[in-house]
Amino acid sequence: MFERNNIGIIGGDQRQLALAESIAGDGYKVFACGFENADLTENVQKANLHRTVSVCSTLLLPLPVTIDGETVKAEYAEHPILLNQKFAEKIQNHRVFGGVTERALSMCPRLADLKLQNYYSREDFALRNAVVTAEGALQYAMQEFPGTICGSKCLVAGFGRIGSQLVPRLRALGADVTATTRKPQTAARIEALGCHFVPTDRLGDGGNYDILFNTVPAMLFTSDVLAAYPHGTLLIDLSSAPGGVDMAAAKKLGIAAMHAFSLPAKVAPRAAGEIIKRTVYEMMKE
Repeated sequence: MFERNNIGIIGGDQRQLALAESIAGDGYKVFACGFENADLTENVQKANLHRTVSVCSTLLLPLPVTIDGETVKAEYAEHPILLNQKFAEKIQNHRVFGGVTERALSMCPRLADLKLQNYYSREDFALRNAVVTAEGALQYAMQEFPGTICGSKCLVAGFGRIGSQLVPRLRALGADVTATTRKPQTAARIEALGCHFVPTDRLGDGGNYDILFNTVPAMLFTSDVLAAYPHGTLLIDLSSAPGGVDMAAAKKLGIAAMHAFSLPAKVAPRAAGEIIKRTVYEMMKE
């Protein structure tokens, strides 16, 4: 019989490693399934799926829950954790949290009956995660751009959660920043930061920018739009998969384009794990 203060973590990446250790540090007994090849402290117990669901009342799935639609994302697992009806039956009668749950629900409809709670969809999570993503974008830019951010000309497509965190950070480092928006009130916010703005539908006008950042999860940087920017321009796509850049066209046109999916996991897994923990704790109170 599972215990109320036992929390199971099923699958994941570096974020879930940090998450497991952090939750254990709060006094919970933590059982980690799918971490056979991971280095964990003695505070976290490695366990198979049967053991985990047997002793834990709360289960945390990764972000995203699945990549291939067939297995739970589990980078450290010895064997795949199949995302099927049998899996759904094992985790029923538990409180289950996961991130980006849509594909998992579509591939395994039985999960819908479990009221799987999506922490990724919450505004508090998104805002905190945007800070980590913005800092990661700066790290990538510093690594890939042969000049300095100070004095560079940067264009940020989109001024939503990520864009609104990235723009002032670029500005603070001395960049000449332009951001795109569709809304007049947002344009005023951009100008209040000492930056320039252009309407999103004018991206195709181009410009002599050193670095382009895309934060919009839509195909904005088509072949025609990319052709308006100089050869050698660095383009970092921060939007969610499949991205908003025609990568084949970028390569053909000499644009140095790169996807930067799941940046928090790559550049700041401990901070990203803390964000997941804080969000789940809030959800557990509700």
